[in-house]
Amino acid sequence: MPGSSIPENQVFSLDAVRLTVDAAEHPWRVAEQTAIAAHWAREQVERPFLFNGTILLQRALRLEDGAICGISHRAPYAALLHWIRTQPQADVWHLFGSAVMLSSDGAMMLIRMAAKTANAGKVYAPAGSLDDSDVRDGQVDVEGSILREAMEETGCDLSGARAERRLLAFRQGHRVVVFRRFQLDEPASVLTERIRDHIATGAEDEIEDVVVVRKPGDAGPTVTSYMQAMIAFHFDTPDVDSGWQGGGIG
Repeated sequence: MPGSSIPENQVFSLDAVRLTVDAAEHPWRVAEQTAIAAHWAREQVERPFLFNGTILLQRALRLEDGAICGISHRAPYAALLHWIRTQPQADVWHLFGSAVMLSSDGAMMLIRMAAKTANAGKVYAPAGSLDDSDVRDGQVDVEGSILREAMEETGCDLSGARAERRLLAFRQGHRVVVFRRFQLDEPASVLTERIRDHIATGAEDEIEDVVVVRKPGDAGPTVTSYMQAMIAFHFDTPDVDSGWQGGGIG
């Protein structure tokens, strides 16, 4: 298959993500079906609030002409939880998008996940697994997913925000996070109150609070490793060579 391996344990820029949806079952999910069901049965006892919805898992990911390319398969959320627990060496990947929101006074706006979620207490930028709502004509709209997750989790519409022209990505094992940085016009104090108002009126109770990061270390001990890498990169490289564009990403 043409293309090269995706760089690991470093933040790098890219032009696009091109994922084609395959209607067939993911081969790994087929092979692990019994183990996935057993793991989910335990989860239902330990964390009955989790919802086994449909998400997208990937395979055959590679870097090709400045883009991450690959194939996406629909799978139950239970499969993702089993994958997280076992970290298999098979060709199964979890790629998702994340919105890095920057205030006008130089802060990064993160969120802390609520107790009744799979990532309770974890701190990171708005993000979530790809799902059917991100599929357009057989292709996965990762950039659209980034906007969707930001709106759902913070109430902030980033479609008109000043956005970095190129994407950023970080790979750790078979987890790939695709970031886009957005420069907002309001200071962190205003954004914090707006996001807290959204949390207070939200129906899903997934977010516990806002975390304002002005320097590496501010995110606290529960920040995810991939987010810590992005924080370090951002404060070391606040403006990469990709440039910025006004009026959102279209």
